[in-house]
Amino acid sequence: MTVIERVAQRFGLGRLIADPVRVPGGLSNELWRLVTQDGVFAVKRMVVNADRPDFIGNVEGAFEVERRAGAAGVPMPPPVAVPGTGRALAEVDGSLFRVHRWVDGQPVVGSAQEAAGLVAGIHAVGDPRWEVLPSAGWTADRWGEDLAELARRVGSGPERVLVVDSHRDLDRKNTLRSADGVLMALDWDAAGPVSAVQEAVSVALDWSDDDPTVFAEAVRRYGQQSGARVPAQPWVFAGWVAAQGGWLDYNAMHRGDSAVGTAEVAGTLTRLRKLAASLDTMLAGMAFDVR
Repeated sequence: MTVIERVAQRFGLGRLIADPVRVPGGLSNELWRLVTQDGVFAVKRMVVNADRPDFIGNVEGAFEVERRAGAAGVPMPPPVAVPGTGRALAEVDGSLFRVHRWVDGQPVVGSAQEAAGLVAGIHAVGDPRWEVLPSAGWTADRWGEDLAELARRVGSGPERVLVVDSHRDLDRKNTLRSADGVLMALDWDAAGPVSAVQEAVSVALDWSDDDPTVFAEAVRRYGQQSGARVPAQPWVFAGWVAAQGGWLDYNAMHRGDSAVGTAEVAGTLTRLRKLAASLDTMLAGMAFDVR
């Protein structure tokens, strides 16, 4: 019995009726498409950070956010819990796996305004509350003066902000347009509490392709749909800067000698430096009334 067959057995997916197909393109994990007598499933082997002592707890906590959002109607592929435990992860042959129902659709297709609407819907069911601003710092000194200055500018914010339980990684690669045209949220493994406006700004940045007008329109859409005011202040970019900075550091430290790691370092540096150069333009575009 192959490891994928054992995964299917552990999750109660039914007997395989076709060979598993490896799905290309994942940067952080490995993905297979399984067809069984009970349906079609996406099986993911967890790779990046899977050996960290806090990894399982973090993913299981994220799974609770994912399940609550799905139960509230947020569009997503249905997750499959491990029978008998209700948990997301199962260990099979020394690796951690999780499973979702497979949904056919088009990846990375959608507009920035659609993505802003999706994240607003996630926030609406994410237990909104006012809390101390979650830490989103990043030490950028090793990457040059421009990025150190960017990290400094975005590093100071209000003491309390609107916090929600949300996706926290809703860039293009983590969405799918289903066959009936609905934009769905994939890959909730990083879900958890986040500053609502920081995540809205992060989504607008990721989906705007560095176009300040598209970025501003996405922020406006989020504000109109959520009713939340997104202030035109540098701190609202801190979540995006910290996430990009963490990805930059990870690739530099752990994959710097590979072609993939080198490409990710170069691409992430480019994105961060574009924001450093255009931050004031982005802030000026956000100075509008969402009513």
